[in-house]
Amino acid sequence: MDETNRSIAKRQIARLLGSSSNPIYVISEEDSLVFANEALGRLVGRSPESLLGLSCNSPIPVDGNPNAQLSAFFSLPIHWPRRILKLQPEFGPIPNIHASPTDPTIPLAQSQWMRCLIPLEENPGCVLCVLCPTPMGTIRELVDEQAAITHQIMRENRYRYAHLDSMWYLQGRSVEVRRALEQVQLAIANPLSLTVFGQKGSGRSWLAQSIQSRRKGLQSNDRKFSIGDSMIRIDCSLMDAELLQSMLEVIEESKINARAEPTVLLDNLEGLPEECIAILASFLKSHEATVCIATCDPKFIQTLPMTDLRWRQVLTRTSILRIDLPRLADRLEDIPTLISAWFCDQRSADVPTKEITDRFIEALIAYSWPDDIEELADALSHATKNATSEKLTDKDLPVNIRTCVSHIEQSQGDESVDLDAILEDVEKTMIMRALERFPQNKTSAAKILNISRARLLRRLQQWGLQSESGTVDGEDDSPVFNEVR
Repeated sequence: MDETNRSIAKRQIARLLGSSSNPIYVISEEDSLVFANEALGRLVGRSPESLLGLSCNSPIPVDGNPNAQLSAFFSLPIHWPRRILKLQPEFGPIPNIHASPTDPTIPLAQSQWMRCLIPLEENPGCVLCVLCPTPMGTIRELVDEQAAITHQIMRENRYRYAHLDSMWYLQGRSVEVRRALEQVQLAIANPLSLTVFGQKGSGRSWLAQSIQSRRKGLQSNDRKFSIGDSMIRIDCSLMDAELLQSMLEVIEESKINARAEPTVLLDNLEGLPEECIAILASFLKSHEATVCIATCDPKFIQTLPMTDLRWRQVLTRTSILRIDLPRLADRLEDIPTLISAWFCDQRSADVPTKEITDRFIEALIAYSWPDDIEELADALSHATKNATSEKLTDKDLPVNIRTCVSHIEQSQGDESVDLDAILEDVEKTMIMRALERFPQNKTSAAKILNISRARLLRRLQQWGLQSESGTVDGEDDSPVFNEVR
């Protein structure tokens, strides 16, 4: 077809889309709405022209954006590579300008709409979206209900709880998460001392710093809201009496220079040495105006004797408000939503979009998560970086997750386990860690692995990491001498 006929065909298609009774819109590669027909305008109560240019890059509405509800509704599934046809049911009501943008009562019931997402080959990255009033049950294999559910959960949480930007680790529908979110809302709105209770790895330090950031944002809009502009972090697990005293002196100097009380973050409070308890208790008693945010393991509090008055004094001072973070192992049903929220949070870091498979989610649910939500973040980062295709499977996860006993037990009875591949993967992981420790000396690397240097070289050559000259990634194996002064 020549250019003239091609142009005529495009105009005819555009007229057909514009006059269609189905609501239709197009999202560009940059997640901007570039086309909307009259039917869509009638559905949401807006003119099609006013919708053009709307940014639709996240299902989590942004504070202060009057179009936040519509932007979240029009946004595409977060981990969809935009190369295949996808059908997505809509849950809850369709956003309308007459509806409250912060309405917390959004029922998770399927509406009459099904969204058909069609990649446009001539414009890579652009997607044609058609809202169909029928269930389209004849092609159920293309329907992604899980993506629709997680999409709606993230929107619902954002309507119900403000200031959730970047708090991807607090997404979900479990009762424990909802209780924690209520406590976070209260902590952000009240500039009082608080303690975030959670096991190490639960994201408690992330949350403490996020609360301080949100409090500062509210402070700029409310004259009655008063906290220090800065936050000084004290890692209690690294302190001794002398170092703690020095840190407290820094806080004093900061107060004098800034003429305001800085917020003090007492991180890992359960690791505070015995010799430091009296020093910290005395400081907190003499600085009643200082706002403290502490992080602590709840199991540690349970082991404290009731007669330990110094600890009770510290905890009473720092726990005016409290937040209880649930363990990831206690809310495994939230994992699909957490995956979507993590990918959404990583968009600014140019993390490549990947499609999530059922096997990937099953492996994550089967794992026990001893290091909690921070281990999940590391696992998702590892899988994304090491994936060899556009789909993430259990084989892309770290070896300790995909080889855990509970995951293998969940495998289907007729599915074989490649034991040799698993053992080789473990061996490769251990060898690469040893080489990271001794990048220029393979003899030392082989020694800490208790294998011969020849075996190490054979393995590297087998994996394509060994050159003819016997070097790894350009490194030599010459003796390393440390200069003696």
